[in-house]
Amino acid sequence: MTSDTRPDPDKLLALVGNDGGDGARRRGRLKIFFGANAGVGKTYAMLSEARRLHSDGHDVLIGVVEHHGRAETLALIDGLPVLARREIVHRHVHLTEFDLDAALVRKPGLILVDEYAHTNAPGSRHPKRWQDIEELLDNGIDVCTTLNVQHLESLNDVVARLTGVWVKETVPDAAFDTADEIALIDIPPDELLKRLSEGKVYVSDGAHTRAADNFFKKANLGRLREIALRRAAERVDAQNDALSAAMGQSEAATGDKILVLVGPDPLSALLIRHTKRMADRSRAQWFALYLQTDRHETLSDNARRRIENHLRLAERLGARVVRLNAGRAASSILTYARQNGFTRLVLGHTKQPWWRSLWGGQSLSQKLIAQGAGLEIITLNADTPTQTKDTGSRFRLTPSPRDYLIATAITGIATALGVPFRAVIDPDSFIMLYITGVVVTAARYGIGPSLFASVLSVCAFNWFFVAPYYSFTFDNVSYALTFGVMLVTSLIVGSLTARLSLHARLARRSEAETRLLYDVSRALSSVSAPEAIGQVTQRQLQPAFDADIALWHDSVQITGEPIGDPREIGAMQWVAQNRQIAGRDTDTLPTAQGLYLPIALEGTSLGVLSLTPKDRSRQFSGAEHLIFETVASLIGGALQRARQTQIAETSRVESENEKLRNVLLASLSHDLKTPLTVMNGAVGTLLKMRKKLPREAVDELTAMWNHLTRLQKFVSNLLRMAALTSGQLKLNFEPYLIQEVAGAALARIDAQKGQRRVQTQTVGTVPMVRIDGALIEQVLINLFENAIAHTAEDGLISLTFETDADRVRVRIGDNGPGLKPGEEDRIFEKFYTYGQQTSDRQTESTGLGLAICKAIIEAHGGLIYAKNNPSGGASFIFTLPVDNTET
Repeated sequence: MTSDTRPDPDKLLALVGNDGGDGARRRGRLKIFFGANAGVGKTYAMLSEARRLHSDGHDVLIGVVEHHGRAETLALIDGLPVLARREIVHRHVHLTEFDLDAALVRKPGLILVDEYAHTNAPGSRHPKRWQDIEELLDNGIDVCTTLNVQHLESLNDVVARLTGVWVKETVPDAAFDTADEIALIDIPPDELLKRLSEGKVYVSDGAHTRAADNFFKKANLGRLREIALRRAAERVDAQNDALSAAMGQSEAATGDKILVLVGPDPLSALLIRHTKRMADRSRAQWFALYLQTDRHETLSDNARRRIENHLRLAERLGARVVRLNAGRAASSILTYARQNGFTRLVLGHTKQPWWRSLWGGQSLSQKLIAQGAGLEIITLNADTPTQTKDTGSRFRLTPSPRDYLIATAITGIATALGVPFRAVIDPDSFIMLYITGVVVTAARYGIGPSLFASVLSVCAFNWFFVAPYYSFTFDNVSYALTFGVMLVTSLIVGSLTARLSLHARLARRSEAETRLLYDVSRALSSVSAPEAIGQVTQRQLQPAFDADIALWHDSVQITGEPIGDPREIGAMQWVAQNRQIAGRDTDTLPTAQGLYLPIALEGTSLGVLSLTPKDRSRQFSGAEHLIFETVASLIGGALQRARQTQIAETSRVESENEKLRNVLLASLSHDLKTPLTVMNGAVGTLLKMRKKLPREAVDELTAMWNHLTRLQKFVSNLLRMAALTSGQLKLNFEPYLIQEVAGAALARIDAQKGQRRVQTQTVGTVPMVRIDGALIEQVLINLFENAIAHTAEDGLISLTFETDADRVRVRIGDNGPGLKPGEEDRIFEKFYTYGQQTSDRQTESTGLGLAICKAIIEAHGGLIYAKNNPSGGASFIFTLPVDNTET
């Protein structure tokens, strides 16, 4: 197999799925029972599978199943455990919903949650049931659910065009595409209509008749069935392409890159769904672009909210959203598309107003087609059926009436300044006075009042400064040209000034955002304590957004007014746990007063940032969301830096303490070694004369000799530990058979083991190892002594040798009391003693033997660890590298 066609390991692992390896939390599996319409048997098939799994011993729970009174469905529910629903009171109406929190506490192996696209009652954590299911999956719970094809977001407009019915409850295609398994449930339209007439779809009186007269028409059912089959086939094709790519075969992707233009008009929603379907068919990347020109400032609040909704729709469908500030729309779009390698542009086309046609003005689509050489440009006409009328999306070319009154006042002031001098100054000179008023009006109040001021100025000039005064007639015909020039000049100057003023405001706003981020970044870089980081955040953001700022770090609120509302606390805790944005203006916990953003770095949750506007009716814009996310990222970096600084300081102190401890140990050991040797020798000499000494004196000397021997061993261990930790110990590597080294160690502890049995086993052929024989022998002696100390007199000690790849593994086990939970790592720490000794010798442990073993094994490049045996007792395992000097 060549390098060009060999499988991609990363892609293969992604296809295999997540198993929660390496300590990661396992994500649950999602199975969707997918059909063209209600009544095809999705819930029945889901319950049938659940009963089969339940009978096989699987932990199955019904979270919510909508049986609609069907007898066959109720029969399948009988006998399966059912989760009680949560009751919600909304506007004095009692509603029941799926209890997400109870399901998370119960944590079954598999839970059934019917109707994937269901909209939850107000007050629920998530607006949609598919979001509840996502949280279940994130917590490692497998889920089965049901879905009709008309509820897929990208097909919403297609279904409306074919059937004439708009479906309000939708599921993002990304949630459908990432499902682990799709089960297509399909029956012919005639059979479905028969089921409907028999009352097996809707059991209430008259319901099946009303359904047949409206949605359940044979033509509609046929179209929906075709769409469902095609969508299922597209998913199969996508899976095959992914498998081919993982196996090193060519993918079906064409290399296309699609850009859809988004605006405030409802047509944008259709454009987004159309582009999503186009991208799926061609396996192409797609982006949604909103071009924020000076015209954005003249949009109504409804239009701006519609833009944000369109961009969120694009994100839900899998697009990458781009916001671009630019002046000239067509050239900016084409420049961005060419610089980023887009091959297709998708945009809407609307009929031009008659007055623009008279002026010869081109629409954006016409300009892009004329200038977009090399790009495939796709336009959709605005006469496509839309779900809602375009209300409030017009451009506000006329601001408030107050602005026009002020424009009138400015014109009046200009007139009042000129009237006293009209007898001594040429009338044409007063034109500049009026143009000045137009410029002032345009700069302050925009293009609408400036146009009004231009027309009003011409009228005022004629009335007050052209003879005969106080009439709109004039004696000199040349004034007609003067009026025309004055009007055109005023219009041009006013419009240019208004546009320049608008650009200046946009530039100031952009500069203010950049300045805010710069100030936050600079202020955060100069502090290191979490409390100081919270104070900086509050000081910088609170005046900028007129909002109350709160910051949590490690679940502790470190800045802002204390929040006692349980709903707000619950939102904060959910964000900290799931590391996802939630709160107002989002799809998760939208009833919360504040907007909560996770502060996370490298997959670790560091805290939560909340912003609660003082004006409760205010909505945060998409641009403000981007600023908040950037600030949260900056705060995350500052908190991580603070944590690393604290860890580094702690490590430095521990390192200094360790150095001091090693110096003290080495000094103390050297100072004690000589007098202990002398004392031990003197006591040994006295014991040789024990026949001349009284019995009591011999007993005392024997006890003293035992204590001195133990103390000498402790000092030797201290010296050996100091040498190992200081790096001064030089290892003498030679090839050895590990069985021979173990035999020598067993011979040295033979007198200590008493009646205990030692069982030796060699698995397969064990090669030689390159080690310092004396040190590894000491490791084995320490481990044997440890096993003896924790094994009864008639106990069993096992010694096993086996090969693992390029290493030899040695296991020393016992049948003693074993290790306590959590002791597996601590037992190798210095001066840590564990367990209860069962030996009759009552040997007192110093807590250095296992620490010395770890230091020696790690110096050899091996690994040592401990664990409890399934049958009781503990095992200590270490590995050593195989000798590869001879090949």
